Amino acid sequence: MLATRNDITNYIPQRPPFVMVDSLIEASADGATTQFEVAKDNVLVQGDFLLEAGLVENVAQTIAAQAGHYAHTQNLPTPMGFIANVKDLKIFRLPHVGSILTTSVKVVNQVFDMTLCLGEVKQKDELLCRCEIRVFVKPSSSL
Repeated sequence: MLATRNDITNYIPQRPPFVMVDSLIEASADGATTQFEVAKDNVLVQGDFLLEAGLVENVAQTIAAQAGHYAHTQNLPTPMGFIANVKDLKIFRLPHVGSILTTSVKVVNQVFDMTLCLGEVKQKDELLCRCEIRVFVKPSSSL
């Protein structure tokens, strides 16, 4: 495990209460895997379910964790990222409060500051969400 709930904010620019990843399981130049437990007091929970926006944000923050981990290996500051586009979003089921989600992203293409990834969110072996997401990633020192 590369980061836990206690230090995940070293790798992502988001801060509570808008942190949608708890741990960084693995990261490479080609992708990353995170885990996240859906809490009742999460800002994107309604009733007993994480909303669609929470699933998309979870994928985006997994991309951020991958970029942040890479930046830290290069002794660079955590970069900022902005969702530029979400395409082919498929949500098969919303997760309940208490669910532990495993999210994986695979970098498909990177051109300058734009990164295109495929993301999947699973609960155990069940696929909950899949999408293609394009993120504009800019190092903090460049903003």
